[in-house]
Amino acid sequence: MRIALLQLNASLGAAEANGRALEAAYAAAVAAGAELVLAPELAIPGYLAEDRLWEPGLRQRVEAESHRLAALSGAVPLVFGTARPAPSGRLWNELWWCEGGALRQSVRKRVLPSYDVFDEARYFEPDLSSQPLVDFHGERFGLSICEDLWADPELGNAPVRYGLDPIAELAAAGATLILNASASPSALGSHLPPGRTAPWAIPSKDAQRRRLIPGLARKHGVPVAYASRVGAESWLLFDGGSGLALPDGRWQGSAPFHEGLVLVDTASGGGPWTVCEDGPWLHRALVTGLRDNLAKQGLEALVLGLSGGIDSAVAAALAVEALGPERVLGVAMPTRFSSPESAALAEAQARYLGMGYLALDAEAPFAGFAAALEKALPGRAFSLTDENLQSRSRGTLIMALTTEPEVQHRLGTDRIAVLNTGNKSEAATGYFTLYGDGIGAFAPLGDCLKARVYALGRELGPAVPSAVLDRPPTAELRPGQTDEASLLPYLQLDAILGAALEAQRPEAGLVDDLALLLDGPALDQARAALPRILGLLRRTEFKRRQLPFAFKVSPKAFGAGRRIPLTAV
Repeated sequence: MRIALLQLNASLGAAEANGRALEAAYAAAVAAGAELVLAPELAIPGYLAEDRLWEPGLRQRVEAESHRLAALSGAVPLVFGTARPAPSGRLWNELWWCEGGALRQSVRKRVLPSYDVFDEARYFEPDLSSQPLVDFHGERFGLSICEDLWADPELGNAPVRYGLDPIAELAAAGATLILNASASPSALGSHLPPGRTAPWAIPSKDAQRRRLIPGLARKHGVPVAYASRVGAESWLLFDGGSGLALPDGRWQGSAPFHEGLVLVDTASGGGPWTVCEDGPWLHRALVTGLRDNLAKQGLEALVLGLSGGIDSAVAAALAVEALGPERVLGVAMPTRFSSPESAALAEAQARYLGMGYLALDAEAPFAGFAAALEKALPGRAFSLTDENLQSRSRGTLIMALTTEPEVQHRLGTDRIAVLNTGNKSEAATGYFTLYGDGIGAFAPLGDCLKARVYALGRELGPAVPSAVLDRPPTAELRPGQTDEASLLPYLQLDAILGAALEAQRPEAGLVDDLALLLDGPALDQARAALPRILGLLRRTEFKRRQLPFAFKVSPKAFGAGRRIPLTAV
């Protein structure tokens, strides 16, 4: 059977627009010869509209649009995800089989995840009853929704055991082909230093799917077709990964971040799963995150501080790729401690990328702030206060540009946002200034440890000057300052954070864990610094709460998936 798997980029709450996109994709699939069309989970309301799902008006529009799509279905079944009110006041997360102009069968999601970024029990009611099969063209179809697939006690990755296995139940009931409609956020695995492995390292979502879906097809002896959404919603990134696993383990499909049809055929062969390399995945994920968030929030241009350092250089290159150079403005804001090399590198990169460039004097506001303090506190000495004042002077200047008419004219729009350029290594340790370099609408690199920022910079080629990659990272807030001298060499720092934060290793065993990741003096230095780094991670939660949201690219990101009370001991 030839099946079209739809990788759609739904907009949250836009039931009618999502329905029109699904209608067009269905028509294209039928024209391409599909015998069945499978769309993602919650394709009509979008995954996940969160508290908008409580709005009666949205619920009504979702149901009306779902029935409209059912009415236009033809001889080729259209199977798509939607939602309907449950008696409890919450919703059923449903999958509709529509055929011949009518809703033929609906099934409900049985397993609701409530871990990491998921909180589905807030909105949905689980259906604990067995689900019916659908007979069509000599096949018996078992329908399932996202987490139903991951509940397998051997192959699934959920940190809890659900006590039911929907896929096993469908197979036992006689299903000859299993369909799964998903909206599964994607991520890389936990960070490891180059050339290192660790048994506790969390694999990427692509690797998890590679184990799960063909594993289920082999285990139950039935093909498994999987359709998942693409695009970005705030901090969540969806790469699709749709495809078909045959009972012998062969695989068809996977088109990361491709919006459109993935055609598979149960009568054809296949091959091994093509591994999605970390670098290309990260690059495409961050560009998708930027492009989608700007479009879906109604923003059209970006300004960012361009310091001549690696973080801002990578962020600028991604912004230009996502928006085009005419809608990006890089801003150099030197103070007395800024080197001529920094300004030269920033200007050279802006010129290469074709983006706008502006130099603002941050020394004047910094000197004014310092003078005001000196007047009130005569004889005060230069301190961390002055370092933070420089960063806050820059933050004030760059925020001013978003409403400055001349900048709006240059960028061709008044819908301008500041792009935060911070990385995860510094966010984890609180190594940033609130209301200074911590400002912005969103942070594309905020879930990337420094090692991943450097890897991305190398992959971007000449878009990131080689001299930026080679120079020691520094905020240039005092003479001779370097980031690694203030914190820890990033090789060691990222090894600690990769184990403690991303892989969630127990604190008591981290000393031993580090021995798998580092050797010699680097290992000794990391072990000695471990209490300080863990202390910084605990004590700076209040600062991270005020950061722009970051695109989730790791197994454990700051934000909704890591809820640490500010008052926890």
